[in-house]
Amino acid sequence: MKTYDRIRVAVVEDDEVLREAMVEALEPDPALKVVGAFADAEAFNAAVHERPPTVVVMDLNLPGMSGIECTRRLKLHWPQVQVLVCTVQDDDDSLFNALCAGATGYLLKDARPAQVVEAVKTIASGGSPMSAGIARRVLASFNAPRKAAKEIDLLSQRERQVLEELARGLRYKEIADTLNLSIDTVRTHVRNLYDKLQVGSRTDALNKLYPR
Repeated sequence: MKTYDRIRVAVVEDDEVLREAMVEALEPDPALKVVGAFADAEAFNAAVHERPPTVVVMDLNLPGMSGIECTRRLKLHWPQVQVLVCTVQDDDDSLFNALCAGATGYLLKDARPAQVVEAVKTIASGGSPMSAGIARRVLASFNAPRKAAKEIDLLSQRERQVLEELARGLRYKEIADTLNLSIDTVRTHVRNLYDKLQVGSRTDALNKLYPR
């Protein structure tokens, strides 16, 4: 893989041991290029202006600016950058606040190094990787009382099924295999449900239907 084809990854983690461990896990993979490792959001923000990475592995509990606020500001200026949260915080507020800020993946720090590497690749290719318990919590939101009941009623049964698979973090091909559809059909359903909900991404759709 040529250098310019590699996924550019930045790590924002205040724990030096964990930060170095993440870099050591990511660097050997030929598909990835670690472009920076930062102990706080301020140092990352100062560096990101030069050339934004493809994916940021972001802790939430950072000194100074929180990972959630850093994610929000990052997505405001560089919406194309994908944020993979990697944290010890597994409470609902942290999870949904991170998703509302624009994170598209959420791993707990008990994830193995190989899982982090795979999650970076998944998020770069359009998926939304989540630790199993986190994914179950997001899916549970579909059964919780919600203010947006009228909006979800706009969706067809198939569109709801596709949205549930998007919430699990599956990519289009995986959704197609799960629901026995073609990828083009999945794309059509996604486009239609986004139009009905007046959103532009899976994160926006979930945030709109299941606000916290």
